[in-house]
Formats: sequence, structure tokens, C-alpha cells
Amino acid sequence: MSERSNSNNESNPNKSSRSRRYIIYLTIIALAGWSMASFDFNLFTLTLPLTSKALNFTVAEAGAISGIIYLGQFISVLVFGPLMDRLGRKVMFQLTLLFSAIFTGFTAFVQNYIQFITLRFISDGSAFAELPTGLTLITEESKPKVRGILYGFVQGGWPLGVFLASAIYLILVSSIGWRGLYLVGVLPLVLILIGRRWVKETDRFNDLKKALKGEEQTTRFKTNLQKAKEFPFKQLFTDKSIRRQLIAVNSAWMLYTFSFVTTNVVITLIFTSYYHLTASQAASILLLSSAIGYFAYPIAGWYGQKIGRRNAWALSSIIMPLLAAVFLLTARPGDYLSVLIPYIPLYFFSNGTFASPGFMYVSESFPTRIRGTATGFTMALIAASYAIGGFLFYGVLTLTQSIYLTWIALAIILPIGALSILIGKNIPPSAELEEISW
Repeated sequence: MSERSNSNNESNPNKSSRSRRYIIYLTIIALAGWSMASFDFNLFTLTLPLTSKALNFTVAEAGAISGIIYLGQFISVLVFGPLMDRLGRKVMFQLTLLFSAIFTGFTAFVQNYIQFITLRFISDGSAFAELPTGLTLITEESKPKVRGILYGFVQGGWPLGVFLASAIYLILVSSIGWRGLYLVGVLPLVLILIGRRWVKETDRFNDLKKALKGEEQTTRFKTNLQKAKEFPFKQLFTDKSIRRQLIAVNSAWMLYTFSFVTTNVVITLIFTSYYHLTASQAASILLLSSAIGYFAYPIAGWYGQKIGRRNAWALSSIIMPLLAAVFLLTARPGDYLSVLIPYIPLYFFSNGTFASPGFMYVSESFPTRIRGTATGFTMALIAASYAIGGFLFYGVLTLTQSIYLTWIALAIILPIGALSILIGKNIPPSAELEEISW
């Protein structure tokens, strides 16, 4: 390998020049963006009972719609990832929310099933690309000892978005309807776009690009300049160690993600159709679960920093299916509390304890020259897995005509497969990025 390092920085060549104030700002703005991406997506989840009636689609068809939306996410992040490595992290950080804001507003005016699917395909696809862009920025700008914890707070934007969407749904849906909710969702997206004007390109990306353009003779951060000139996707699959790690993280993510549609996406329809709760009761369960579930992210970020993110992820692969089984055995139709109480810990472990260490593990597994491509590729496969999960929900429910059996297959059995993450390398939580893989 042809490696270069800047002799002026030999004492600490990997040190970031960013101030603590900037890192705090970046963490907050990334948290806000992911919260609004979650808010946008969960408007779809919360309004499913209303939109299904207004646009005339069934519970099973809702699962199929989820699958189509996730295909949009698959395409979006597959494109956004390499663009991060070519155009930069900052510009893609803005574009993700811009597209999401525009098409979220358009959703308020749909008149039929096809229009609804098309707009959510674009809007939710763009919103999902917020994850790899924010993740890459935080990973490259944070100090090793805190990057897992900081991203835990950012990733906690998902339940925060669920909480906000649930609260606004409960407060406003009776007065402005589901269409009005989509219009309300545009405003915070626009405000965050404005707030991102001070985001800077990462030192690692600038350093690499200057060297590739010949503007600098040496690089501050250790990298393989020869490989960096190759097409990003080619780099993912031609290096044996990178390819092996890519297979490890993606196989585990996919097996876990198959279950997520059942436990988190079409869950309001399960609450209303199988457990005979009202739409407001279903929304309140998500409200309470997400409020408590937020803390799973920083907590998992903390203990992932202690025991290693791969090991923290594997631990959740054992706990989450057990909690799904407890929910199935204790929740009773028509009994609000019997549904709420076991769902709260299930939400806690089916979201934050996977996502917080899991996504950071993905990002730090790959070198700067292809970090955007690698995280984008992983998010694309996760989105495809969501799509498969939606179609699996539709197929298993249609075949068995039983929510009970569908839950056993998709929420209990499949997530155990995420233990395959143990074939991935165990990364020291406080290692510099260039020491892990370059």
C-alpha cells in the first residue's frame, strides 16, 4: 500500500481541528435532522388507520405499501452514499432534508393510492438518507472516546421523532386531519435546513480530496491514495478484509431488520385491528414508548463504548426476541394496559439498543475514502430489508390469516439471526478511525 502522512502532524496526525462548541452544534443539528426524518416517516405509521380508510387499502396492503416505501429508501441511500465520497458530506447533508421537505408537503394533496405511494416513496427515501450522512459526519468529527456516545444521542432522534409525531397527531388530527399533519411536517424540516448553514466539511474528507487533486503532497490522515482513486463501490468488494466486514455487518442488519416492520411500522394497525384499541390509544402507546425509548440510544452508546459495539449489538439480539415473546403472551385484546406495559421494553430493545451501537459499528468499520459509500450501501440493504419485511408481513399474514403466528415468525424467530454479527471483527471502542481500517 502507498501511504502518506504529514510530517508536521506526526505527534498527533489524526487530531481533529474542530472546537468543542462546533461538535456540540453538529451533534444537535444532526439530532434535529434525524428526529425530523423520523417524524416524517412516523406520520405515515400514525396516520395509517386514517389514510387506509380515506384511500381504501387493507391492513395487508399497508404492509405492501411499507415495502414499496422502503424500496425508495434503498434507491436513495444507494445513490447518496457514493455522492458523499465524491461531492462531500456537507452538501448531501442538506439535500436529504430538502427533498424530504418538498415531498412531505405534497403528500397532503394526494387523491388516490398510487399518488400516496409515489410521494412517500420519494419523501421517506430522502429522509432515510439523513442517517448515513449524519452518521458519517459525527464519526469523522468526534474524538474516539466519545464518538459512540455522541452518536447515541443523535440516533436517539428516532424515538424523539416518534414522540413528536405522536404528540402532534393526538393534539391536531381532530382539527386538521391527516392531510394537515403532513403540511405541519414541512416547517421543522425547513427550519433545520436553515440551521445547517454553519455545518463544515470534515477534515478527513478535505484532506483526502486535496491529496487526490494534487493540491497537497502529503496527507494528514493515513489513507491509501491509490485505492482512493478507484470507483467507491469497486473498493468495497475488491479488498478482502473490507468485503468480509461488509458481509458480516449487512447479514446481521438484514436479519434483524426483517422484524422491524412488524414490531414498529404496522404496529398501530396491529394495536387497532388485533388488540381492538382505538387509534388514539395506539398513538398514545407510541408516545409513551418513544419517550422512554429515547434513553436506550445514549445508554447503548455508553455501554457500547465500554464492551465494544459488536458485543452490545449481539446482546440485543438475545434480549429483543425474548421481549417480543413476553409481549405476545401477556398482551390481551381490549386491555390497554396489558398492551402498553410489555410494549414499552420491547420498543426500548427493538430500537435504541440495536441502532446506537449498530450504526456506529458500521461507520467505524470502513476507511474514510469509502465511509460514505459503505454506510450508504448498508443503509440501502437495511431499506431493502424493510421492504422485504413489509412483503413478509403481507405474505405471512395472508397465508396464515393470523397476527399471532405472523408475530412469532417475524418478531421472535427472525431477530435471533442478528447474532451473526459475532463473525465481524471486534473493534476497540476508542481506536482512531485510521487504526481500524484504511
